Amino acid sequence: MKRTFSIIPSVRNMKDLKKALSISENTILLSTITHIGNLKELTVLCHGAGKHVIVNHELVGGLGNDTIAFEMLKNMYKVDAVIESNQIYAGKAKAAGIETILKVPLIDSLALESTLKLIANIKPNMIEVKPAVCALSNIEKIKKQYSGKIIASGFITDVELIHKLYDNGFDGIMTSRQNLWNNPFNKL
Repeated sequence: MKRTFSIIPSVRNMKDLKKALSISENTILLSTITHIGNLKELTVLCHGAGKHVIVNHELVGGLGNDTIAFEMLKNMYKVDAVIESNQIYAGKAKAAGIETILKVPLIDSLALESTLKLIANIKPNMIEVKPAVCALSNIEKIKKQYSGKIIASGFITDVELIHKLYDNGFDGIMTSRQNLWNNPFNKL
């Protein structure tokens, strides 16, 4: 069976959205371009192109942190998934019925220990581990605790690192680097 590997474009500005909509990847992270005034329009545009829409709720301008905010992301803005690093917000997103991606910044061994505990509590749909070089060196520890999809992000600058991530069992990456958006793995 063919293994899939996602290269999810992280769209940081509006001029990059057109390219992200044109590639074969079926998921887009609307990174720093969203606010409550344009999110619905952007989501409709992405869904019209057959894309699954991810946002980092903390980067959506004008959006609060209460339960209503997550219900709005799901029902009004039609967002498919939310990236969260906060256990409380992740719980609110899950309660609203939004796919939850736990963002894991590996800055030291304590962060890794805390992450392993969070995974058990949150039960996310996916994990985003960053930076990618730290993700690579800790993938086995994370896989012992979590059997779902794991993607890497942060400081992914070349195809060599992407190949290492693929070879070590990651399910994909997120990157804002357009030169890496074309996915050679799904053409194998």
